[in-house]
Amino acid sequence: MRKDNWYEQSADAPDYIYFQNFPDMAAAKYRFAGLHVHQSLEVLVVYRGCMRCMVNNRIQKIGEGEIFLVNSYDSHHYEYIGNAAAYILVIGKEYISHIIDDKTEFNNFLHPTSKVMAELMKLITDSYERFPTFNNLQKRGFVNSMMGILYNSSLLRKKEKNSNKEFFIKVSEYISTNYGEDLKLPVLARKFGYSENYFSALFNRMAGINLNEYVNRIRIRKVLENKSLMEKKYTLKEIVLRCGFNSMETYYRVLKKYKTDGTNGEYKAMEKSIVEQPKEQTVNKKRWAVIVGYGNRGQVYADYSLDCPEELGIAAIVDPNEFKLSEAKKRYGLSDDQLFTTFDAFLKKNVVCDFVINATMDQIHYETAMQILSAGYDMAMEKPIVPNAKQLMDIKRLADEKGCQVFVTHVLRYTPYYSRVKKLIKSGELGEIMTMEMNEHVCIAHYLTAYTRGKWNSEAACGSGFLLAKCCHDLDLMCWLNNETEPERVCSFGTRAQFVKEKKPEGATEYCYQCKVERDCPYSAIKMHMEMNAMPFLTWDSLNKPLDEITDEEKMEFLKKNIYGKCAYDNLGDLVDRQNVIVSFKNGSNCTFTLTGGAIRAGRYLHIVGTKGEVEGQLEKDEFVIRRYVDGSFSGTEEKVSVKDEVISNARFGGHNGGDFAIMHDLVAYYNGDRSSVSITKLEDSVNGHLCVFAAEKSRKEKTIVEIDDMKK
Repeated sequence: MRKDNWYEQSADAPDYIYFQNFPDMAAAKYRFAGLHVHQSLEVLVVYRGCMRCMVNNRIQKIGEGEIFLVNSYDSHHYEYIGNAAAYILVIGKEYISHIIDDKTEFNNFLHPTSKVMAELMKLITDSYERFPTFNNLQKRGFVNSMMGILYNSSLLRKKEKNSNKEFFIKVSEYISTNYGEDLKLPVLARKFGYSENYFSALFNRMAGINLNEYVNRIRIRKVLENKSLMEKKYTLKEIVLRCGFNSMETYYRVLKKYKTDGTNGEYKAMEKSIVEQPKEQTVNKKRWAVIVGYGNRGQVYADYSLDCPEELGIAAIVDPNEFKLSEAKKRYGLSDDQLFTTFDAFLKKNVVCDFVINATMDQIHYETAMQILSAGYDMAMEKPIVPNAKQLMDIKRLADEKGCQVFVTHVLRYTPYYSRVKKLIKSGELGEIMTMEMNEHVCIAHYLTAYTRGKWNSEAACGSGFLLAKCCHDLDLMCWLNNETEPERVCSFGTRAQFVKEKKPEGATEYCYQCKVERDCPYSAIKMHMEMNAMPFLTWDSLNKPLDEITDEEKMEFLKKNIYGKCAYDNLGDLVDRQNVIVSFKNGSNCTFTLTGGAIRAGRYLHIVGTKGEVEGQLEKDEFVIRRYVDGSFSGTEEKVSVKDEVISNARFGGHNGGDFAIMHDLVAYYNGDRSSVSITKLEDSVNGHLCVFAAEKSRKEKTIVEIDDMKK
C-alpha cells in the first residue's frame, strides 16, 4: 500500500459533499488516496477495473460492480490495480444522520446484484453533470435515492466495537475543541493515559499523519474560520495566537507547507481570503511593564510580551527568589540589571516603565501597592486588592493624591463571555436589572490544592477568606454588570463542613503516602499530585526547579513531609467550603451568589432577569441564551450567542476563557489611547465588589445584615 498520507480535513464539515468521476485512474495525480480519516461517509463505486481497499487495517480487492464504503472516522486507503474507473462520493454527516443511529453503521464492502448496480449507475450518471447546480435539498434527495437503492444490498450492520477508532475519535474531538492549548505529544499522551511511544504509533496509524501535522492542519483551518474576527476587535496575529500557533513565523511556515504540498486546494483559497481582509491594526507605541512578584500570575501577564513583543516589553522583574529571577532572565532575555530581589533596590534604580504589575502574595499587597503608588507608578494589581476596607480606601486615596491609575486584574471582566453580556446590558436591551443569580463551583483538585493544602488555606496566613481569595472576581462581576446603581446591604451564610477532622476516615493517617485508606479516598494527595498532576505550578513551586526536570522520586519525597501531601481532613486550614451571599442594590435589584468548594466539575453560572429580557449561560461553555419578551407569547423568543471564536488563550499557565490574554491586550491598547474596552474601568468600580466581600464576611461571622456605607467609614 502507498505510504503517502494526508488528513482530508475539509471532509470534517457536516455539510460537506464531494462527487467526482475518475474514468482513468492511471492519469490521476496520485496512485490514489493515501491513508486518511475524516468524519464524513466516503463511497467508492467501481465501474471498471479493480481496486485494492484498506479500512481499519483490513484489506480487500473490489472489482467492477462493487462498492467500498467508509464510515465516520474509519482509517482508510485505496489504490487502483493496473487501471480502474470509479465514482467517489464524500458525504457529510448532515446528509446521512437520519439513515444510521448509534447502534448501526455502513458495511465497508457491498456486492450488489447487476440489477441494483445498473439502477445505481443510472442515478449517478443522470445526476453527475447537473450536481454542481443542485441546491441543498436536491443533494439530500440524491443521497436518499442512492441509499434507498443500496438498502437491500446489506447496506447496514450492527456497529462493531473498535478500540483504536474510539481512541482516535476522543483524541480528535479533544484537539478540535482545545486547539488553542498546548497539544504536544507528552501532554496528550499523559491526558489519555498512554505512553508517548504507544500514543504516537496508534495516532499515526489511525490518522495517516503524525500528531504535530494533524494539530497544525486543525489550527490552520481555525484561522480561516475565525478570519471574520479581523473585522471586529482582533488582528490577524491575535487570531493566529488564539488558534494555538506560538508565533507568526510558525504560522506562515505551516501555511506555506500546506499550500504547496498538493493535498488540498483549500489552502490557496485560504491565503486569498486572508489577504483580502483589512490590514492589521497598528499599535502606536511599544509599552513597558515591571513585574513585581514573579509567580504564576506574574508569569501569565509577562508572557504577553512573548506573544506580542512589538506591543509589550518587560522592563524589570522584582522577586526575592533567585531561582525565579534566573528563570525570568532566560524566558524574557533580560540582563542582570533588570532583575531585583527587593523593591527598594528597584526604586533606587528609577526604572522607566508605563505601568507596574503587582502580582505579589495577598498578604503583602497593601505594603507593595503603597510603595508603588508612592513612587508615582501606575499599577495593574492582582486580585484581591487587600483584605480589609481600611487598606482599600487607603490605596484609593493615595492613588488619587499621586494621580496614578490603578487597574485591578479582574480578568473575567475581559473574557468575551462577560464583556459581551456587559455590552448587552449597556445597550438597554434587557431593560433594568431585576435579579441576578451567580455561582462558582470550584473543582475538588483546585480547592484542595490551593485552599486546603495550599498557601491560601488559612485566613490568618494569607489575609483572605475563601470568598476574597477566590471569588472577589464574582462579586466584582456582580457590581460591574449592575453598575448603573450601587450595592446597599449584604447578608451571607457559610461554613466549613466537609474537610474537617470529624469526618476523617477511621484508620487514616496524617500523610497520604502511609495511609491504609488512601486508595479508596477521593481526596488522596498521591492520586491528585502524582497520578493526575493537579496544578503542578502550585504544588511543586517551592522545589525551585523547572517542572519538567522534577523527578517522580523528588515529588514523592516532597509529599512525605510537605502540607501538599497531608490528609485533606487533617490540615490546619480554616476556610469555608461553601458560602451564599445576597446583595441588595439601591435601585431595588437583588443579586445572589453561591460558592462551592469541592465540586466535581468547575464552572460559573449566570442568570440575569431584566424588565425587557434575560440572559442565562455558563462561562465554561462560552455561550449564553438571550430571551426577549414578545407580545402574545408566554415564553418569548430565545437566541443563542456563542463567543467561542473570540477566545484567545495562549498563556502557558493562564487562560480564564481568554481573560488573561484580553486584559493585557486591552491594557496596552488603553495606554495607546484606545478607550473602547468596556472592561477597563476606574479603581472606584473595583471598590464596590471588594466592599461587598468584606461585608459578606462580616455578615457571615457576626450573623447580621451589613450596610455597605458602614464599610466605607
